[in-house]
Amino acid sequence: MEVEEVEQMEATGETVPQSLPLNEQQVLNSAGGFTWEVNDMTRLRRFLCFGSEGGTYYIKEQQLALENALVLMRLIEDGRGVEVVQEIKTFSLEGRAARANPALFALAVCSQHSDIKTKQAAFKAVGEVCQLPTHLFTFIQFKKDLKEGMKCGMWGRALRKAVADWYNEKDAMYLAMAVTKYKQRNGWSHKDLLRLSHMKPANEGLALVAKYITKGWKAVQTVYNEKENSDCIRKVLQYLEAVDKVKHTTDELEVIHLIEEHKLVREQLLTSHLKSKEVWKTLLKEMPLTAMMRNLGKMTADMVLTGEVAMVCEKLQNENILKKARIHPFNVLMALETYKKGSGNQGKLTWNPDKDILEALDSAFYTSFKNVEPTEKRLVLAVDISDSMNSPVLGSSVTAARAAAVMTMVFARTEKDSHIGVFSHSMVPCRVTADMTLAQVVKAFEKITMGATDCALPMLWALETNTVADVFIVFTDNETWLGDIHPAEALRKYRNKMGIFSKLIVCGMTSDGFTIADPQDRGMLDICGFDSGALEVIQNFVMDMI
Repeated sequence: MEVEEVEQMEATGETVPQSLPLNEQQVLNSAGGFTWEVNDMTRLRRFLCFGSEGGTYYIKEQQLALENALVLMRLIEDGRGVEVVQEIKTFSLEGRAARANPALFALAVCSQHSDIKTKQAAFKAVGEVCQLPTHLFTFIQFKKDLKEGMKCGMWGRALRKAVADWYNEKDAMYLAMAVTKYKQRNGWSHKDLLRLSHMKPANEGLALVAKYITKGWKAVQTVYNEKENSDCIRKVLQYLEAVDKVKHTTDELEVIHLIEEHKLVREQLLTSHLKSKEVWKTLLKEMPLTAMMRNLGKMTADMVLTGEVAMVCEKLQNENILKKARIHPFNVLMALETYKKGSGNQGKLTWNPDKDILEALDSAFYTSFKNVEPTEKRLVLAVDISDSMNSPVLGSSVTAARAAAVMTMVFARTEKDSHIGVFSHSMVPCRVTADMTLAQVVKAFEKITMGATDCALPMLWALETNTVADVFIVFTDNETWLGDIHPAEALRKYRNKMGIFSKLIVCGMTSDGFTIADPQDRGMLDICGFDSGALEVIQNFVMDMI
């Protein structure tokens, strides 16, 4: 009945409502609307970027089970395995991925496959894709998870060589820092990997670090105290001695001295050390800005910032430091909202927010807009103003409405040609200027009458007003199924009339998962949930990088 109804509509030139399928490839989604199936290369690229095979970015970490390997295996069996590995490398090295795990999983699948060329390419890429020890541990665990389902071995000569090469290609001092900071993950340790890979150190510095990993500091002392050591070896020995010494001391002054002299980091200290205000103050001097913002609440609660507030505020308001740290406004907003609340999202930690720090974070929020690179595209941004937009964005203290307001501010301040509107039962243009504050933007949105959500409205509005747009970005909080025309069809109508291959991004700010993007159409993307990783996805998509 539905197919006949659709055919009749098409014959008379009527649009097809979202509650009916456009074609036989569409399937019913959980909200009662219809979506598409996916093509393998699109699945691969989008999976590498944001962890799902279709045109959807999920804020929640997806279970990377064997089912997700099927698209990769089909491409490999079609003779495109080496191409797949190259895509994995490209996404990893160029920073296109919102998270590392999808690429690590895909590389593990390629390395487990029986196709020789694919397997060789995958193992050769391990050193480039696994940039941190945690990446290497995760890659190994994915291989273990895949072992049974793909009915293959694991610790063969190729994997042993890839792991050994990973260690041997590192500088000795860097490796000493890395193995003491990132000790283990997913049940794997450096000692496990050195033992299983049969690694033979390429030089004396690496041999020293390998001995430390496998035998411990006392064994290293026994061997190297009796030797005539080079400057490089002495430097590594001094560093490892400091790491070992800090684990065996309760003397606060000694801990502070070791941190200052050897630039030790929080992960190398004991939990008991982190109960000391003075130790935290010492760490604070060299603490990266992102880590500092993340720990502001704890440091305030533990009275660490007494006497240090001026220094913290100076860092937060320093334009050069913000730019070097590549801090995005959304990250600052999350830090500001959490700190202002006076408690974390989990646990029992509470604090009284410092007024000066709140002002510094607010200043950092506006200063950080200068770090956003413009896309130079013509944009139409549309914000859903339904009441449920007051729900928090997953994993933060920021509401969906405020997050959407921040994103409109980003574009208003960085893009020369952007149109901003809100929609309920209709699309209403809303004036957002570069000099407006977040509070003013939110207030402007709240003035508009609420109504039903239809994500086709921005394209229909642009059609009616002849507004030129390279990209439509819609911020909403739920699945769309209302309306007399599918968003995809509204986009196509717009493209046909304007002669532009316009793109559509639908940001479902608090949704667990919906898919209105046609995967056969490289110009559509769904984002489910919203975090700092989603911002990279948006920019990459707008700039044709995915």
